[in-house]
Amino acid sequence: MSDIRKDSEEFNPSEEKLEADKSAEEQTTAETANDSDKESEASYDESEVIEREAETKPAAAPVAKAPWPWIAIAVIAVIALIVVLVRNSGGSSGEAVGELNGKKISKAELLDEMVEQSGKEQIGSTLDQVMLFKLIDIEADKTGKKVSEEDIDAYIEKLKEQNGITSDEQFQSALASSGLTVEKFREQVLPQLKLRLIFENKLKPTEDDLKKYYDENKESFGTPEQVQASHILLSTKEEAEAVLKQLKEGADFAALAKEKSIDTGSAANGGDLGYFGKGKMNEQFETAAFALKVGEISDVVESPNGFHIIKVVDHKQAVTPAYDEVKAEVKNQYLDNKVNEGASDWIAEAKKANGYKNFLTEEDATKASPSPEPSASASASAAPSASASAAQ
Repeated sequence: MSDIRKDSEEFNPSEEKLEADKSAEEQTTAETANDSDKESEASYDESEVIEREAETKPAAAPVAKAPWPWIAIAVIAVIALIVVLVRNSGGSSGEAVGELNGKKISKAELLDEMVEQSGKEQIGSTLDQVMLFKLIDIEADKTGKKVSEEDIDAYIEKLKEQNGITSDEQFQSALASSGLTVEKFREQVLPQLKLRLIFENKLKPTEDDLKKYYDENKESFGTPEQVQASHILLSTKEEAEAVLKQLKEGADFAALAKEKSIDTGSAANGGDLGYFGKGKMNEQFETAAFALKVGEISDVVESPNGFHIIKVVDHKQAVTPAYDEVKAEVKNQYLDNKVNEGASDWIAEAKKANGYKNFLTEEDATKASPSPEPSASASASAAPSASASAAQ
């Protein structure tokens, strides 16, 4: 595999990046940082499931982060079992989940065994995650709004756009590599979208708030300068020079790419890498590609991946849309940012308001936090005032 795309910071997600499987030989991927809140840490990020870490130089240009890196939706067996056990709070803990030698095995026995094997702390942490998702449901219901199928569609389309995924097949393949289906993924983005509703109801952003955010982040709503390029990748300079000679003599670029290129990901498409902006490719490749005019073919370009011959097919200048054209996107990104900033505080407040108690971790959000001890200097400064009051 030959990776000329640079490793970028965070899906992102959001941000959050999703990894398309096109040009597999050319495209490196990035691993989303899982910057989780300690009390509500989870192990899944919608961008992270379809990214693989690449050992290439980090991207020079910043990349849009996946939304809400603190929250994740766990897709592990323990959490699945806990969800089954707590989903129906009105159900009987004596309900059978199995049978052995004619004896029923109850939910309560299963939970006891899980706690025994994994420890209260681990199972309690998992329970905290399950309760957090229920908490999000409760608070989202209070807004009087619902996440629609169209909202989920738009969210997924934005993720695909941010990560260069151009077909449903690429998206399905990326999810499948982590054992997910599109249907499961749609379920798992619901908490994120519900958080948008919660924070919109809480903050009630004005038109001025959104316009200010747009003005401060215009570049993220536009389309950066991009080129569409094809390339032929060879192992040695001698091989590359021989292919370049054939091209100068009139050979067809796409045909030679299919025949000669060692980048199997793009060779089948005649070397086509699609559109990419600055900061996405290795420095040597990017510099050469953006310096070419449309239709031009480069000399041999050496990169850490081998020796390239590059042809630029198209070149698009940067475009920044007007506020009114992207108003809905501005609002969503504004709310995503606010969720990111205020998640920890919101969790603490919502837990307290909803009487959160986790008997496994012994966390009780209804109890007031102990007041900090007054400093010696503060006590000293308070003493004269008290004396003066007494004297009067």
